[in-house]
Amino acid sequence: MNIIEASISTLKFVLLTFPVILVASFATSQLIERGLMEKFGERIEPILKRLNLGEVTVSSVAVCFVSATAAYSILSQALRKGVIDEREVIAASFINSFPAMLMHFYRFFTPFVIPVLGWVGLIYAALRLTVAIIKSLIGLAIARMWNNVEERETIKDIKVKPFSTLEIVKSTLPVMIVTYFFVQLIIQSGISSFNLSFLPLDPAVLSVATIQLINQKASIVMCKSLLESGSLSFKWAIVALMFGNIVTFSTSYIKHSLPLHVSLFGKLGVKIVVLNGIASLILDAILIAGVILFL
Repeated sequence: MNIIEASISTLKFVLLTFPVILVASFATSQLIERGLMEKFGERIEPILKRLNLGEVTVSSVAVCFVSATAAYSILSQALRKGVIDEREVIAASFINSFPAMLMHFYRFFTPFVIPVLGWVGLIYAALRLTVAIIKSLIGLAIARMWNNVEERETIKDIKVKPFSTLEIVKSTLPVMIVTYFFVQLIIQSGISSFNLSFLPLDPAVLSVATIQLINQKASIVMCKSLLESGSLSFKWAIVALMFGNIVTFSTSYIKHSLPLHVSLFGKLGVKIVVLNGIASLILDAILIAGVILFL
């Protein structure tokens, strides 16, 4: 009986949610395919120059709006040619936080998180953007303090690929169905009512954060399921997602950021990842405390 009820709930969820994801994904892909994101990067470049940043930093930040990998490649090439020093690379890595997050926003938050979670997803996305903006402002202050006026050249090579609707279906739909169905079974069986009262957080919060270690999309779907069942409130859903960022810090940075930065910058890459990671952790913790106290 639980299987039938869970299947019906899952079907309703997919029929209501997935069409919205498809439409948002298609619209976002069209923006990329028609070159609108590249044009945005080109138009933002003159504004960045007015901030008294170095030429290489300006180019890197502008490119980062469409490709973080290309942006860091610019910095890597400039560093090897002696155009910039390590201090400017570190500063630029902080400044790139906002454009990199904005790229993640229109590739992940807009087509998936916000359609699935609604207002919770919107606030969560806004908090992630806030962290990125603060880090970029820190980087801007550092860059202006360390600005090197002797830079000689700019390196730029950008190619941005749109993602297909079929790829979205393959990567998203199975995760949505399996996760939502599994969570419904757990809720209906009463297994999720285990006692973790000795912890300062709701067990549902810890569940979402733990699932985020395995799959980020699965954690979003699980959060939606717990919201609908009443197991998670509006406030604690946001806390769960933010706390998940802290829980997944080590795995995400080791799996993704560290290999890229070490391959481009060597030992400096480790320093970049550690400094950015510590800043993100501190800002996440402050925002979580703010949500708990004031929301």
